[in-house]
Amino acid sequence: MKKVLLSFALLTGFAGAANAQSGVLKYGVKGGFSLSSYTGGGSIGTNTGFKPGFTAGVLVNYGLSDMTSLQIEGLYSQKGAYLDQVNYTASTTQYNGYAYRSTLSYIDVPVLFKVNTGEEGKGLFFELGPQASFAVGDREFFRPQGGKAGDPSEVTVYNSRDRMVPVGIGYVGGIGYQITSGFGLGVRYTGDFSNVYKDGFGTGSAPLQGSNNFHNGVFQLQVHYLFGGKS
Repeated sequence: MKKVLLSFALLTGFAGAANAQSGVLKYGVKGGFSLSSYTGGGSIGTNTGFKPGFTAGVLVNYGLSDMTSLQIEGLYSQKGAYLDQVNYTASTTQYNGYAYRSTLSYIDVPVLFKVNTGEEGKGLFFELGPQASFAVGDREFFRPQGGKAGDPSEVTVYNSRDRMVPVGIGYVGGIGYQITSGFGLGVRYTGDFSNVYKDGFGTGSAPLQGSNNFHNGVFQLQVHYLFGGKS
């Protein structure tokens, strides 16, 4: 009988530890650096480069168990691309051999399932889930090859989100490390299933060719801090 009671006590203790984080609500802030580009169907060719940007926002994390949680974020994210040696026609103006850059602004709302491998929510973690992206801004410009920022020959051809798909659907996958109960960092990739533009990129020759098969692809390095829960 004593053995049965001891075994029951041990099982109860393990169950309590396993659910130590269950029901714990945390909230926090995060920000980071990103590298983005256009992906999709090989229609962009080999002249595509990464555009640097940033992301920043807030998050809410709800503990499902000691190792798992559900996290919802609201992030301002810069995306876009760099294309080299582009021939492009905007209205009646031809831009031949120019470098193209775009800065696309979104509010991203990922819903992530997280798995922590350490104790009390610390240690290595993995995250995966869907994401909705709401377009809020678009600046696209051409610059002569070798030109620098502020070059007088730089031409802004779009400065409105009107031609962007207003709401995009995509996915997020990442890995990170929760250093303390509050401070952590992570690396993730976000990709879109939705097109960037409603009616295609525009007219032009390779690598553009008026394709509408453009999607955002973004690598992000993020730092976050969580409030609430265990200290």
